[in-house]
Amino acid sequence: MESLVDGYLRHIMDNVRPDRSGHVADYIPELARVDPEGYALSLCVHDGHTYSLGDSATSFTIQSVSKPLTYAMALHRHGPEAVDAKIGVEPSGEAFNEISVDDRRRPKNPMINAGAIFAASMLLPSRRDVDEADIDAAFTQILEFYSGCAGRRLEMDADVYASEKATGSRNRAIAYMLDSFGALETSPDAALDLYFRQCSLRVTTEDLAGIGATIANGGENPRTGRVMFSHEIAQRVLSVMTTCGMYDGAGDWVTSVGLPAKSGVGGGILAVLPGQLGIGVYSPRLDEHGNSVRGVETCEHLSRDLGLHMFNVTRESRVTIRSVYDLTDIPVSDDWTDRERSYLRTCRDKVRVYELQGDLTFAGAESVHRRLLSDMDDYAAVIVEVSRLGVVDAVARTMVLSIKRALSDTGRRAALVDPDGLVRAWVERQREAWTNPKDSAPVDLKGFDPALPHVHATMEEAILDVETFLLKDAYDE
Repeated sequence: MESLVDGYLRHIMDNVRPDRSGHVADYIPELARVDPEGYALSLCVHDGHTYSLGDSATSFTIQSVSKPLTYAMALHRHGPEAVDAKIGVEPSGEAFNEISVDDRRRPKNPMINAGAIFAASMLLPSRRDVDEADIDAAFTQILEFYSGCAGRRLEMDADVYASEKATGSRNRAIAYMLDSFGALETSPDAALDLYFRQCSLRVTTEDLAGIGATIANGGENPRTGRVMFSHEIAQRVLSVMTTCGMYDGAGDWVTSVGLPAKSGVGGGILAVLPGQLGIGVYSPRLDEHGNSVRGVETCEHLSRDLGLHMFNVTRESRVTIRSVYDLTDIPVSDDWTDRERSYLRTCRDKVRVYELQGDLTFAGAESVHRRLLSDMDDYAAVIVEVSRLGVVDAVARTMVLSIKRALSDTGRRAALVDPDGLVRAWVERQREAWTNPKDSAPVDLKGFDPALPHVHATMEEAILDVETFLLKDAYDE
């Protein structure tokens, strides 16, 4: 059965898929041969659980999405001060392959080609006579690091590497420009070779989502538990991705999407919601900035529809479940006969209570939703208590309410304790919006009962509700 999150993601992809504008990258011959219809989306949440749709098994070359990772390696090896002395952190306002430096003759940031080539050079020996073995050793380290962030062993596409090396005149000009300034401490040809290799690694959207979740988790891969880099490096990488990751389209991106991100001319986009999740999108047709057309539009929908903009004014949303317990230590209601009370005492462990707290956004609601469904075999009825919730965004409310439908379909009861009536008031506002639509489409409430049964003001009412359900189930048997 398709999960609610899968349904959201599929709906977004269905809306975006008809857009066939843009063109595949043709200045690298191997990239011009890819299927322009390819389209995939993966989302990896804070505990490593991953949702994937579309052509998520299709691999493609990572290209410029590699830049934040090599920058992280340079920071780890040399430290922020040494790297800052060589590579700036200011947005360039220029195309990714612009031949330019700042007034200190540094590449303006590590997300454009000049900065990325320089970052790669910092992984090589600081001498001019760099040989093939030195390049191989540096690339082995890159491969190990990228693979550790993705959570699986990656491989290089030899054909793309050869194609990039044969047609990389502009990147060669950038490297020799940096060398002419006396900036490089190693061979420019070696730096270029290493850069072409890193760009030619093959990934899937699941790999990108895993890398994004690793950055979101402060350097710890949520799938493997392996710590790849420090919180300080993660913070710096996220900062530069936010301001520079989408090249000369970075300002539009931050306002419309609001996620640290990096694009690549292979059609991939990596986006991160710090502390919560990573996103990988693939579609090879590119816009005038060199960003995936469908990828950008998909991320816009994810940000808007799921409330993922990083400047949403909410508190920490990962730790949302305050406590979980059954009714074993809670007395049976006095409303029943002695026989009914005797029966209800035997099935107190069949009722599970989940108390939620804090602000509830998509990431927290996804975690709660998945936890309740994964525990489903352990209970016949569930009570969700939301009195300690503060801000609850639209999609989170929908996900909480959808639990009722999911459990009802399996013969279980779900009750909600909502003493302040926040959920009921929100649902009524949405129904009014559906009746009198204005500027934007409201949240889909298909399948919700207008009377909102099983939504209660007190825990006592909710317990009475589930006891009624358990007794009815017993009488039916």
